Amino acid sequence: MKTARAIAVVMLAFLVGGSSAEVAVQTHRALHRQKSTTGEGGDLVALELRGEGGEVIARPRLIAPPGRAAHLILRDPSDPRRVRLTLRVETTREPTGEVSVDYEVSLPFEAASAAGRVSVTQGVELALDLGALPVTATLLTVPVPSAAFDAFLEAERRIRHT
Repeated sequence: MKTARAIAVVMLAFLVGGSSAEVAVQTHRALHRQKSTTGEGGDLVALELRGEGGEVIARPRLIAPPGRAAHLILRDPSDPRRVRLTLRVETTREPTGEVSVDYEVSLPFEAASAAGRVSVTQGVELALDLGALPVTATLLTVPVPSAAFDAFLEAERRIRHT
């Protein structure tokens, strides 16, 4: 009787321990899948520049690939030879979850430029001080791909269709 009870206890412990180990393995796999799909394409960097009167000068958006700089040149639609804005950004994900953004913005028509590094929380707009530039700027970063990126695109579509 004691042998049967001992065998039952060992089998029960094995089953319970085995299921706990399976839960741990499945959780680890799910977290790894989530990490590998969220933001593996880089970061969307959205910048909005407004003039002294509050008018929108430019709203450049670009995806900065991990570990590489992204460049954008915005030309005047009426005169494609005239450059209105140049933007260079490079993003780095910090262990805290924030994103460091190295940026260079140039407005050739104003003969002014600004450069710097800021740390931002993804999905939260940040007022950016561009020093000598006669504009105000707002910066937003979102991981690509992610649910936040999808929501950003959907919000942009709604704005354009209203």
